[in-house]
Amino acid sequence: MAIGDKIKIYCGDCKRSTNHLIIAERSVDSHPFEAEKWGQKHYFCQCAGCDSYAYAISEWDEADWNPHTGEMDSSWRTYPNSRNQRQTFGDDHLLPQKIRSIYREIIGAMNAQLPLLTAIGLRALIEAICKDRKVKGGNLEKLIDGLASDGVLSNDQAAILHGHRFLGNVAAHEVEVARPPELIAALEIAEAMLRTIYVLPVLSNQITTGRKP
Repeated sequence: MAIGDKIKIYCGDCKRSTNHLIIAERSVDSHPFEAEKWGQKHYFCQCAGCDSYAYAISEWDEADWNPHTGEMDSSWRTYPNSRNQRQTFGDDHLLPQKIRSIYREIIGAMNAQLPLLTAIGLRALIEAICKDRKVKGGNLEKLIDGLASDGVLSNDQAAILHGHRFLGNVAAHEVEVARPPELIAALEIAEAMLRTIYVLPVLSNQITTGRKP
């Protein structure tokens, strides 16, 4: 690739893969004395569709060697809004300001691959929901039980959250680093709570057809 060439990458504005014109390119490779070989190509480019700018990285290491082609299979990261980044759900503007802020920071931490901060944020989010709902409890376990008693969580959802030990530690330095599937499961339950409490009532009020006066 060279300046002026085009690469097809995900565009955060177009929300799909589009051709991008390369404006600048730099390569980074492993040191000759490093045991594991790897390489990166950094691109600053412009979408040929919407004219927005993007920063893209094509990277590979020895584990990406494809025995069928004899070449390295590169993976891509694009900024902003990479295809593989998690997005907030569409109606998060309906959340209370403090809860919305915590939720968006959780998504940011997860996309930045910061599992410890994601776990701390999830705990803070559950506690903020409980405070907003006036659910009482001396610890997170009792707060989760309170949400289940309040009908916000199903018993199965509460049991899943209880099973994630990384949510049960009080001090930040004691929080266990969770695996990505665990974080995603806990986040999806939290998102279900947010929709149930704050989004669905608003959407329900917008439905007037067939409603009794």
